[in-house]
Amino acid sequence: MIKYLFVLILLYLTQAKRIKQSYLIKSLKDWHYISKFGAETGEVFYSLTFRIINADENDERTIPIQYELFLDEEWQNAIEKSECDRNNVARRKETIWIPVKSEFEFKGSLTAKVRAHLWYFAFSDCEKQLRNSFPVENKVKLEVELHITNVGGTEFTLEQFGILQIIGVIALIDVIMLIYNGNQILEKQRKYEEFSLPLFLLVITLLLETFSYSFLTIHLWIYSENGAGSLLLQVMSVIFQVASQFSLTMILVMLSWGWQINFSKFDNFELFLPISILIGFFQITIVGVSFIDYDSYYKDHSYEGWVGWLAALIYIGEFIYFMNGLVDTYNKQNTKIQQFILLLGLYGGVYFISFPVLQTVNLFTARYVRYKVMEIGTMLFRTSAILLLTRLFTSKKSIFAQISIENKSFLDRNKDE
Repeated sequence: MIKYLFVLILLYLTQAKRIKQSYLIKSLKDWHYISKFGAETGEVFYSLTFRIINADENDERTIPIQYELFLDEEWQNAIEKSECDRNNVARRKETIWIPVKSEFEFKGSLTAKVRAHLWYFAFSDCEKQLRNSFPVENKVKLEVELHITNVGGTEFTLEQFGILQIIGVIALIDVIMLIYNGNQILEKQRKYEEFSLPLFLLVITLLLETFSYSFLTIHLWIYSENGAGSLLLQVMSVIFQVASQFSLTMILVMLSWGWQINFSKFDNFELFLPISILIGFFQITIVGVSFIDYDSYYKDHSYEGWVGWLAALIYIGEFIYFMNGLVDTYNKQNTKIQQFILLLGLYGGVYFISFPVLQTVNLFTARYVRYKVMEIGTMLFRTSAILLLTRLFTSKKSIFAQISIENKSFLDRNKDE
């Protein structure tokens, strides 16, 4: 599963708005989708380069292929037609003659005056002139490269506008919480000679998330300059994201089943080992499925379509298990501890339910804002859950400070002070 995830990550990371795709000519269909781009109002520039690979270097022929460009308003109508009838609703189509021994670069621009639009790029070989130009046994390939710059020269698509600044702010919030929680650990150790394991695990979660968002912020900044970003930074961001989600999920699940209430040590951790392995598998699955069919014409964000609903079902399943633990613990405790369990259910619910809620909200939003709703929404809800847990673990007046069996009693603390 991990090997499969890594392959999907690499496939995803090679996709930017500098798109390069390669097709074995003998396996070409009549029509192929290349990519889409969210263009702001104004003028957007693009270049489309076609080159033939592995052909005879002495071949002097030029071979035709048709480039097609579709507007979002007609796109649904286009894909419902047969492949060779789709050009009838294309906003722009042009026959391009590709030299076999070199390449052809087509440059163009798009202008939107009223509102922003999504544009879809495709090419077709309905007359089979390209496929019939080479013997079937040949391994000749067609390479297509697309580079698009938005209004103002930025490499970001419309969906990504402002996301760099938002992620930067979230990363800064995480850094502040990380410093605050780290200081709380040191203060408890100095003042009460205590080591708060829940707070320590929350700091680990924050550290992982901070690394993930920091790597992502730097990658997006590089992307804004060259349209490709950094492969290494993207890989590291995804790895730390998976680890952070796993850590946060485990904290919530263990608390729901009575950790720090009925027990504090991990003498019976073997009880949590199966569920921890299962949760780890689910977190890898959630991230992994987001890379399936990335940049397909029907996907406006990583979790569009069935992969998003699969991930939503996983989150709902984790939420049900979390709530089952809360109910079991709630029924065995006094009123004070029951108040803590209700708060934990509220805070944990923010994290588990946020994804299915955002997935549902996106059914009713414009296509070019769905990416922001999902990406920024999940980040904000996850950060909010960590912020609420921070308050729960660190506030001297919180119920957790009174009921946690690792701590001194709340009354003893007040006497010390």
